[in-house]
Order: sequence, then C-alpha cells, then structure tokens
Amino acid sequence: MKRTVLFNILILFALATFAQTNDVKNVILMITDGTSTSLLSAARWYKTYHNPQENYLYIDPYITGLTRTHSSDAPIGDSAPTTSCYMTGQPSQTGFVSTYPVKTDHDLVPVDATRAYQPLTTLLEAAKRLQGKSTGLVVTCEFPHATPADCAAHSYNRSKYGIIAPQMVHNKVDVLIGGGTACIRPSDSLFLKENGYALYYDDYAGMKQCHKAPMWALYNRYSMPYDMERDPEKYPSLAEMTQKALDLLSSDPDGFFLMIEGSKVDWASHDNDAKSAITDFLAFDEAFHVAQQFAEKNGHTLIVVVPDHGNSALTIGNTKSNHGYDKLSLQQIMEPLDSYKISTATMSSKMKEVETDQWPALFKEYFNIDLQDAEIEYLQTASDYKKSPIAKEQRKNNLSLTKMLSQVIYGRTYFGFTTFGHTAEDVFTAMYHPKGREMRGVHTNIELHQYIRGQMGLADDALEQLTHDNFADYREVFEGFTCTIDSLGPYEYRLTVKNKKNTLVADSYTNYVTFNKKKQELASVIIYFPVNKTFYLPKELRNLLLAK
Repeated sequence: MKRTVLFNILILFALATFAQTNDVKNVILMITDGTSTSLLSAARWYKTYHNPQENYLYIDPYITGLTRTHSSDAPIGDSAPTTSCYMTGQPSQTGFVSTYPVKTDHDLVPVDATRAYQPLTTLLEAAKRLQGKSTGLVVTCEFPHATPADCAAHSYNRSKYGIIAPQMVHNKVDVLIGGGTACIRPSDSLFLKENGYALYYDDYAGMKQCHKAPMWALYNRYSMPYDMERDPEKYPSLAEMTQKALDLLSSDPDGFFLMIEGSKVDWASHDNDAKSAITDFLAFDEAFHVAQQFAEKNGHTLIVVVPDHGNSALTIGNTKSNHGYDKLSLQQIMEPLDSYKISTATMSSKMKEVETDQWPALFKEYFNIDLQDAEIEYLQTASDYKKSPIAKEQRKNNLSLTKMLSQVIYGRTYFGFTTFGHTAEDVFTAMYHPKGREMRGVHTNIELHQYIRGQMGLADDALEQLTHDNFADYREVFEGFTCTIDSLGPYEYRLTVKNKKNTLVADSYTNYVTFNKKKQELASVIIYFPVNKTFYLPKELRNLLLAK
C-alpha cells in the first residue's frame, strides 16, 4: 500500500513537472540596449509631464529585480559578450559574439583556455533545433549588430558583419525586422528567396501586407531612425514591428523564440543625448505593452526584459542644480526637451555640411537655442569637423562634434551624465510569466540564462551538447584525412576534405556541405575564424567520409 501511494505521488510529481515546463511555449526576450535604471525615471517623468494621467511606464508592474551583467574579464560590459551570456550562459569578452572567451589573468568567471574561440549554441538556435520553434528578431539597429548577432551568429569580432550576416541568413531566422539593407549580400537575398522568404527592403507598405512567415523586412542601409525622427509613413514603430512579428510567429503550433531590442537607446546614451534616449525608451515601453497584451491573451508566453548593460548614467540633476534642486518644477526640467526636434547625431551631420556662420540658424531651428560665440569657438575644435579653421593636428585629441554638441545643448538643462561609455551598475529586470513564476531579486547574467532555459524546458546540458556536436574543431572531426583551407575572397573560406574517393567541401557561414558533388543541408551553420584559422562544424560529418 505504501509503495503504491509513493508510486502515485511520484507520478503526480512527474506530471506536475511536465506541466510546468509546458506552461511556456513562447519566449519573448526584450533587451533595451545600454539602459541605466535612472533612464526609467527620466522617461516616466517625461511621460508624466506630457500627460499627468499617465504617470507610469507599461513595464512598471512587471519589474522583478536586478541583474548583474558583466563580461568574462571586466565589470563594465560590452554589448556583444553581455547579451552572449543571456543567450549561451557563458560570459565572454569584448567583441565576442556567442563565442567562448580567451583566458586572461583577470577573469571574473572560470574560463577554460582550451576552448578559446569556440562558437557557443544560443537559446534561439536551441529553440529551433531541439524544439522546432519559429524564431524572430526585431531591432532598430542594423541586423548584424552585436545584440541580434548574439542570438543567431558567432564571431570573435562584432564588427565583422561579413562573417555575421550570412550566418543569420543561413540560420534561417523566420522573421527579422530591422535595419541593414547594406549588410545583406545579393547571394544571401537569393538564398532567402529560394527558401520561401518574403523580402521587403525599404518597403513598409509591403511588410504590412505580409501575413505569413518566413519574412525579412529591412529599412535603411544601416540603422533605422531614432523614434523622435521617424517618418511614420516610411518606418514602423518598434511596437508595430513587435506586433507584426507576433502575428507571423504565433501561428507555429510548436511556439516561438523572439528577441526584441530597443537598440538605439544605447546609441543616444553614448552621445549623452537625453531626449533621444528617453523617446526611444518610451518607444520600447510601447513595444513591451504590445508583447504583454499578447502574452496575457495567449496564456503560454514568457516575457523577460533586461538591458545588456548600463550606459552614461543619465541623471535628473547636475551641477547646474546644485543649489535649489528641490525647488525645480517638472516643467522647468522637462520643457526644454520639447524644443529639441532632432537627435544630436543628426544635428552634427547637418553642422558638418556647412560653415560655422550657419550654425546659429540651425540651433535656433532645431533646438530653439541662441548659440553663443564662445560655443561656436568650442564646437569648431571638434576632431571630426572638416571645415574647421583650426588645423586638424590641434584637434585630433578632442571629442567628436556629436559629443561636444551634447555638452552645449544639455549644459543648458538639468540633465547630467557621468560618461560617454558603458557603466557597471546592475540593470533592472522585468518579467511576465503565465503562471506567475517570475525570477525575483538580484541575480547574475548566468542565472538569468539558466532561468530562461529552464522555463523553455531545455535540459541543463542541452546547449552544451549542441555546441559539442555542431561546433567541433575540424582537425578533430577529420583527423587522419587530408584537409585544405582556401580563401575565396573577403569573408569566404572553403574547407576541402578528402578520404580515398570521397570529397567533402564546406563553405564558411553556410548551412550545407557538398559531398561528392551533392549538396547536403545541415542543422547548424559552419563557422570559420581567421583569427585561429579554424573551421567549426558538426562531428557527424566524419561519417560521410567513412562511407564506402
């Protein structure tokens, strides 16, 4: 009797565990790039200033704690390794896109020197390969930029779009909406078309009419505009992009994995451009609202919201408010922003096209600022202003015009910044779980990855096993065979392996090999890193060459 009861309890426990993993069918990871927690306060106050009845952010009720985010060897993280950790569970180092770090003498986490440069399987890749889920990326930067690349590509250098972009294509991301028409090669567009993708390049109207995945929609040569500069007739908002992705992905009965990035919050913060950062974050908050409404109605969707790192440490209050800070009204603090019509980056571009005598008119038109002679003299010392009357040698160590411009503009306000770079603070975390099982408190970036992986129902070693199977060193895979590596052009490398009468050809950053002149598709992408002259590919390919 006791054994029967115990057996029934075990069965019920197993069923409960199974049910728990099946509560989550869809995962939406939302990353607001380079967002210090103080930006939430600034955005909330700005929203309140414009509508006192809406004195909240949509994300407010779902904030659950803080995340400690950092690189493998530095407290202040770079976007590539920090998002890599969310996606793979392994903190990495500056520039590394879902790739194992190189060991240093100051690592913050254990690093195995023998695994340097090995590509690491991501949650998006695991969702597709192990669970048959559809996958999506929605961003406002160019699509091979660090954060989206971390989801569907691998590189030792985040700037090498020629390595990253074709991987994202051959990884067959089902829905991708963002910037970067200049980043996709004609051969990659052809590959997508041959695989049934609808492609829309600078075609907002066309994208709106698309009702079936797979689909890619790209806008602008590189990044999309800041939300405050966005032409709603030409460009979708982040919320609209999110809704479109959800409409297309939600038809998959196996579920989906979707990453949404508020990409240019980070860019504005790097420029110390408060209004662009605030308005882009508010656009991200609107996108969260769309995602949350979907999740609540769907009943099987987990949303995790987290920045990859802080940036600039924006404050309401600076040296100008040292005295009388407690007497400043909300109007005094926020009203100047209403006169700022464009980003400092766009203003800088306009200023570079003209002589300095035209600058006062530009400042008046776009910022309602009366530019002073001393400020003109200061701005013309910018390192990148080619029309400057001051010799370049005398300006080479100065800041860029964009950053100096922010100092002039925001020096008139009560907003402050500590740096033009990233910061090491813990970042806010928000979650929506269909059964209320959110992760609460302060946790590490590794623990956040583990939480998402667990809620997806993936085994603890699932990603590690995929990495072991699909990203093996070609010298181990083809030990005893004749291997030749040839460079076919920029970012194009070919591995040829021979064993008796069998020949296998693997081209870098594709999802297929040619075996005895017949193409065979793979479940993963083939990686080649020139930095260590190594191909990484599936171990199972050895069996092909052993065939009689």
